[in-house]
Amino acid sequence: MYQDFIAVKAFTHKVDCFCLGSIHSELLRIEQADIIRVTNERKYVANNGWYMMVEVDNQYNFYIALTDLERYYTTGQILLKDDIEFNINYLNAQVDRSLDNKDEALFKLFSTQLIEVSRLKVKLEKNLEAGALNYM
Repeated sequence: MYQDFIAVKAFTHKVDCFCLGSIHSELLRIEQADIIRVTNERKYVANNGWYMMVEVDNQYNFYIALTDLERYYTTGQILLKDDIEFNINYLNAQVDRSLDNKDEALFKLFSTQLIEVSRLKVKLEKNLEAGALNYM
């Protein structure tokens, strides 16, 4: 089963290389709204732990350490569809509250955030639908 995340914030990831005889790495820039699909392919590296094969926006494939993936998720840099829906519900409530309180500044702030999160949700849903069609 594949797991799709969406990048909420842009960040740089150091991609480890497992070449024999040489140790090197390269930096990959993950942009906001990039889709990160965790595949079923796994690899255990002694002294480093588990790595998962990921695909970024159907363009880049690489192994990512499970600890890195967990850190990006717990710090809110990447989110699942359920997290996005939770944020939308929260922001809708904040927009309603700011309207009830006639607070224009908060209304603008939460409305802007709601539009951005809704945009991310649409992109993630389109990707999930396309992925479901590809894997049927």
